[in-house]
Amino acid sequence: MGPLTESMTRLCSEIVALRGARLAFVRDLGQDVASLQAEFRHTHAEMARRTKAERQGFVKSLGHEVASLRAGFRRAHADMARKTRAERRASVNHLKKTVGGMRREFSLDLAGAHRVWFGPSPRELRVKAEAERRAREEAERQRLEAEARAKEEAAREQASKAKEEAGRPGKKKG
Repeated sequence: MGPLTESMTRLCSEIVALRGARLAFVRDLGQDVASLQAEFRHTHAEMARRTKAERQGFVKSLGHEVASLRAGFRRAHADMARKTRAERRASVNHLKKTVGGMRREFSLDLAGAHRVWFGPSPRELRVKAEAERRAREEAERQRLEAEARAKEEAAREQASKAKEEAGRPGKKKG
């Protein structure tokens, strides 16, 4: 065997050895990649479960916060509506009173101007005449009552004097 044959044999066995090493390397590399991928999938699935739970918790707490905020807004809105309604009613009542007073004052002023310009109305004249008549009748009634009381008083005094004289001895009736 010559050096060429030996070199060829050695080269052939190195090629076979390197092929086996290369196949082992590729097989090991495939197993490593497969295990890395499996670990990545497992880690990814675990992270997905964890983040899903965190997201669900976040969404649930956010929902509770939003619900409580909305409930607070509803309460605040109802309070504000109640207060503004009361303020509007008070304002309208104040306006009604103010405007009513102004209208009444203007009406009285207008009636006074009318009375000055045209004189008292026939109704006012009738009312005034009726009031004067009642006052005269009341005065006359009081005068007559006073006279009647005075007459009664005088009659009582005369009766008591007559009784006194009748009861005295030695006096003549006469």
